[in-house]
Amino acid sequence: MISLDAVADADVDFLLSLPNFYAFSKQGTLVRDVDSVFISNTYPVHTSIITGMYPYKHGIIENVFTQPGKKRPDWRRFYKDIKAKTLYDMASKEGLSVCSIFYPVTCGAKIKWNIPEIPDEMSISRRIVDTLKNGSPGFIINSIFSQKKYLKSIDAAYLDDFLTHIAISAMIKHKPNLLLLHLLDSDSQKHYYGPNSDQAKEALVRLDLRLGQLMDTANKIWDKDEVAFIIFSDHGCLQVDRAVDPNDDLGEFGFINNQAQTKEDYEAFFHNAEGTTFLKIYRHEKTDEIMKAVDYILKKPYAKRLLTKEEMRISGLDQEFVCGIEANDGYCFGKAYKGQHGYSLKRDGYHPFYLAVGDGVEKDRVLNGGCVIDICPLAANLLGIPRWEMDGINRII
Repeated sequence: MISLDAVADADVDFLLSLPNFYAFSKQGTLVRDVDSVFISNTYPVHTSIITGMYPYKHGIIENVFTQPGKKRPDWRRFYKDIKAKTLYDMASKEGLSVCSIFYPVTCGAKIKWNIPEIPDEMSISRRIVDTLKNGSPGFIINSIFSQKKYLKSIDAAYLDDFLTHIAISAMIKHKPNLLLLHLLDSDSQKHYYGPNSDQAKEALVRLDLRLGQLMDTANKIWDKDEVAFIIFSDHGCLQVDRAVDPNDDLGEFGFINNQAQTKEDYEAFFHNAEGTTFLKIYRHEKTDEIMKAVDYILKKPYAKRLLTKEEMRISGLDQEFVCGIEANDGYCFGKAYKGQHGYSLKRDGYHPFYLAVGDGVEKDRVLNGGCVIDICPLAANLLGIPRWEMDGINRII
């Protein structure tokens, strides 16, 4: 299972012009114009993909926690926070071996060969310690030393080369029954240069080369009827011209202390999640006044609309927040980038895709629709794992 972070269905036509993705498509079934889950950020979506559940059930409702006053909030990266059964748990229960390389929210997971993704900015020494502490130390150390020549810098392009060769080595050495690989090149280039940039297109070319390396290795190790691939994306990425912080407006209304440093300095707070922002109220006796400020904010050029109750419910965000606001075209909330995600699911060019190859999967077929939660029951079927409770539906087999 290969995750191509932030590769949208809008990129698929170009990918089909590249040799390896095209070869995969001829060998299997491509599902286009797929819904992501809301909120369409990496950690909630990847958890939905690996559980087959919507975020309000599995508990990973956003990338990071809401921590007013903290410059860099903590990421929801720990397996213990997932409230639903995962594909890798159920595979292990059936006696299958699992290898996970940078798959989100696997810190502390019971995976035999695990290199968890440790997001956020930190020193190299702390990153190494955190990775070893939350993954499989022997596998991690061996992988770093055996594949270090591919990690020429921490740039996502080199990181993906490094991770791909770790996956290739794991396939050869360990032959896991389930391999999870998360590649970040496209997401990084789209953030920094924009989704329609030359750099974003070059990332797709590099991803295609990596797919070819993985396919060639698998074909050398296993017969074709013994191996299956699911290549998938989590969300799209939209062009951004301006980043805003609605907490500035709350400050003007007096709901945030100008020198705010702790949670006690906030009567209300907007949790910025890129394409959307969510209001948390700490002084409930001031709710009416705060909601009048929200009405004012909704008239701002950056505010597209108030999120629906159903969007808040199915995302699980109503468990923590009073309401949510979606950013208008060209805007995002929080850190300034040229490309962002985290928007609602109805934006043009924003849908993900998935592509399956394996025994029982019809060749050279294209389907449309469904949701990323449909990937988990498909994977379980390909692994021969008895189905458990999931929201997703296997639309391919």
